[in-house]
Amino acid sequence: MDNNNNIAPGMYGEVRPEAPSAEMGFQPPLFDEKKARKHFSGIGMSYLIFMLTAVAAQFLLGLVLERIWPEAFDDYLVNLLASLLPMYIVGGGVCYLCLRRVSAEKPAAAEKWNALQVIGGFIIAYSMMYLGNIVGTIIGTVIEMFNPSATAATNDVQTMVLTGDMAVNIIFMVIIGPIFEELFFRKLLCDRLKAYGEWVTIIVTGLMFGIFHGNLTQCVYAFLLGGFLAYAYLKTGKISLTIGYHMVINFFGSVVPLVVLTAFSPAGFADILETGDINAVTEYVTENLSSFALFGFYIVMVFGLIITGIVLITVALCRNRIHINPGRIRIPAGKRFSTVIVNLGMMLFIIIGIAFIIIEMFI
Repeated sequence: MDNNNNIAPGMYGEVRPEAPSAEMGFQPPLFDEKKARKHFSGIGMSYLIFMLTAVAAQFLLGLVLERIWPEAFDDYLVNLLASLLPMYIVGGGVCYLCLRRVSAEKPAAAEKWNALQVIGGFIIAYSMMYLGNIVGTIIGTVIEMFNPSATAATNDVQTMVLTGDMAVNIIFMVIIGPIFEELFFRKLLCDRLKAYGEWVTIIVTGLMFGIFHGNLTQCVYAFLLGGFLAYAYLKTGKISLTIGYHMVINFFGSVVPLVVLTAFSPAGFADILETGDINAVTEYVTENLSSFALFGFYIVMVFGLIITGIVLITVALCRNRIHINPGRIRIPAGKRFSTVIVNLGMMLFIIIGIAFIIIEMFI
């Protein structure tokens, strides 16, 4: 049989050859609900331990620094290290040891994305992240309208990053952070989910990645971004691709805005406008033409990427170019939610993770 007859070109690589069927002499493994629930519970418990260990290590480190170096938290770099190192080293290390007990599979024969597909994938990832950020901010604003004491629309991490040091942002936010997060939330996680199908892998990865961020605004966009990065990893088998996507997205989110806001201050311009002095406004604009041009270019670029991403997603869906493959183990209809989510590890991860998000809104 010529395998090429079973392969059709698509927007994001080729459709993989159909899975072997019963007619071909292949019998898929029988579904063992108890074993599957235990598998997903092990995954949920591993990332719950990750989350709790990281929080505990951060808290203890904070207490130590407060005692021996009270001024430490006035320094942006120290703040960042006190947050990231306990998570990456302590929490990540314990999670890895736990995950070694959970069976994994490497991605199947990988698709090859050409340059246009790689660029298109980045644009889609960026647009999904930004749209998720907008949706999360809207939800947070609505919550704050009904409960003024909440900070649901505030992204403390983003606020800290936009007032931080550029070199530090590049090292930790653009380089180290994406490598770590992609290894744990794409490579290690997806490899342990893919046997149950790409839909399960995409949704669970997005859900866990979103909850792990511990912030309402970040939760929404991390869910969408995490899901797409899982899709890209499953299709190409290249963790380097998703690391690259993540690095560029974080660069646009933590370095580029810092450059723009350093050159142009919207708050400063608003103060000039409030004076109502036309001459003062004219003088300000004339003296800061290059800053206005940079700010304008940035805004056009952001909305251009968002619109292009929406168009690409729409075209891909309308032309049936997004192909989700079933897994080696098929969960029967009606048992998917109870198998994947309703188990001890996953339920504890979700409940405690959401509790952290709620606590973060009111503290």
